[in-house]
Amino acid sequence: MNFDKEVTLRNLKALACTIEKKWIMLDGDPNINSDLIDEVKHDLMYVCGVMDDIECDRITEFPLVEKTNFMTGKTYLEEPDLPYFCSPSSETFWSS
Repeated sequence: MNFDKEVTLRNLKALACTIEKKWIMLDGDPNINSDLIDEVKHDLMYVCGVMDDIECDRITEFPLVEKTNFMTGKTYLEEPDLPYFCSPSSETFWSS
């Protein structure tokens, strides 16, 4: 699926800003588990890596589909060929 590079980068930059704010907020709280801080940091690095790949034209299409998590109802992106039982959008994924 082709995508608008500029719009995608703008959205990813906004996402990176949000994650960075969350990381700064969590990092200053001594009551927060360090694993959570590491997870937020990893998410930020991942988004920055995707932005870099798009800017350098290593990603020219966005081969993901939007799905809805069966348990939370939140939308997310996943690979179109992901087996059904491996997808958080399926009841099978949550019943194992």
